[in-house]
Amino acid sequence: METTFVISPRVINTINSLPVEERLAVTSALAAEFILGAKSTGDTSLTPIQEVIYSMIKMYVRHDTERVQRSIGYSA
Repeated sequence: METTFVISPRVINTINSLPVEERLAVTSALAAEFILGAKSTGDTSLTPIQEVIYSMIKMYVRHDTERVQRSIGYSA
């Protein structure tokens, strides 16, 4: 199965602006979902604020991916 997703400068900048603890937790959750296919919903390893940050960055990845796919005429 091939999955395409975009990690844009907006995503990288947002992650890099986080404190180290949040950066590591959120990045791990994103990698688990987008690379390994694991769902992090209800994941107790993220604090409530980390869940909010994770959701925001996940939305960025999805929107940026959709935008790039539209621009190149990609259809799944």
